Amino acid sequence: MKVLIIEDEPLAAEKLAGYLLRHQPDAKIIAQLSSVAQVVDFFSNNTQAASLELIFSDVELTDGQVFTALEQLDLPCPVLFTTAYDQYWMQVFQYQAVDYLLKPFSYPRFAEAMLNFAQLKHKLQQANTVAETRYKKRFLLRKGQSLSLLPVADVGLIHAANGVLLATDKHNTVHILTESHLGEIESQLDPSEFFRLNRSDIVHISTIMQVEPYNKESVAVILRGEKDPIITSKTRTAAFRKWLNQ
Repeated sequence: MKVLIIEDEPLAAEKLAGYLLRHQPDAKIIAQLSSVAQVVDFFSNNTQAASLELIFSDVELTDGQVFTALEQLDLPCPVLFTTAYDQYWMQVFQYQAVDYLLKPFSYPRFAEAMLNFAQLKHKLQQANTVAETRYKKRFLLRKGQSLSLLPVADVGLIHAANGVLLATDKHNTVHILTESHLGEIESQLDPSEFFRLNRSDIVHISTIMQVEPYNKESVAVILRGEKDPIITSKTRTAAFRKWLNQ
């Protein structure tokens, strides 16, 4: 398993690495970063970034909060946050958080977090297996004690916000989905119909009205019924252009 550690305290990083290798001796720590600038540079220039399976990240780094870097990135894997501050626990779930370890944490608590990661990984693998044979046809919606169905064909946009997935249908009605991870849904959707623009948004081809330049690395996607355009992440822009032209 390839792992990235983002931690500005050397002793904390050493302890974390020790826990990791104790729990999973074959784990490979690709890099240890201590600043927002290093995180951005790593994901922009290191070819091994795409092969990461798990990221351990502190919140407060030497030059600011790690969120400053993460909001610019299209993360390739879940993040296990480790921090001495408890006020960020809601915010972290915008960034594929699998758990929130409050320092100082014990090895049993670390092992519990790794179990949560293993369960999530297994669930995603199962979703990928299902996707190989058939694509998802409907979403299950929960409203209080009631359940209802939303056909995938009626969905124009799926957006992740604060750990919740929201689906907008063709009538611009927003629904809360029972799924919790965008990656889980992405693997179950027909890739000829749906495309993931960034870490937060998946769109249906029929919803796209216009595509405009945003900067040299991203484009602005204007959707039917949406007030604001959606900006592609720089790592997905080229693939998006190719997808539009297929």
